Amino acid sequence: MIYLKDAVSNDVINSLPIQNADHILSTGDILYVSIKSMNPDVNVLYNPESNMETNATGTGFQKYTTPSGAYLYGFEVDADGNIKLPMLGKIKVSGIALSQVESVVQKRTDEFLNDAIVKVKLLNFKITVMGEVRVPGQYYNYNNSITVLQAIALANGNTDYASIKNVMVIRSKGDVNKTYMLDLSSKAIYLSEAFYLQPNDYVFVQPDKLKNFQLNSQVYSLTLSSLSVFIAVLGFLLK
Repeated sequence: MIYLKDAVSNDVINSLPIQNADHILSTGDILYVSIKSMNPDVNVLYNPESNMETNATGTGFQKYTTPSGAYLYGFEVDADGNIKLPMLGKIKVSGIALSQVESVVQKRTDEFLNDAIVKVKLLNFKITVMGEVRVPGQYYNYNNSITVLQAIALANGNTDYASIKNVMVIRSKGDVNKTYMLDLSSKAIYLSEAFYLQPNDYVFVQPDKLKNFQLNSQVYSLTLSSLSVFIAVLGFLLK
């Protein structure tokens, strides 16, 4: 199993721009919103890490880095596509690209505060990695992007019985699920729409049927050999 086996030294590999993978916000997304200004009350309200008590215990940021913490302390996009922020009220964010939402919140903030700095991050960027990987499970991404190769690395890599030529990515778009088949042994994966994963994507590393057949053949051979020895011994004892 060789990843990108057709890539050579000093090879220039073309890829789709990362902007193509920009997540469009929708109902149910959860955002972290930080607003820092000269007003200390605003800083405490929007930035728990600035509070001396939470900073001393190290829980300012940590409470956001678990699913339950994100759900309790993040700002969820409601059924109308809005987030509701203290002082700022409702802000429409549904249908806006993740890379653009920060400027939308900044614009509203500028109406109330002078020289404020806004930071917005997606808290529920999770992917699920299954199949022939060493540690299958659900993983949270706290960067702006993640690739299918990085996702498999999060799952501690593929098993010895994986087919890296048959990796399926399942992506939900509203009521529609779209599947992509990736060949990770080829540099052509950089041109796939599924190379950069999106929130709630499923990555399924399929098994290699030939390798599994070889494994089963070894088991069957060992079983038959043991059975033959048992019959031979039994026959000797019955004489």
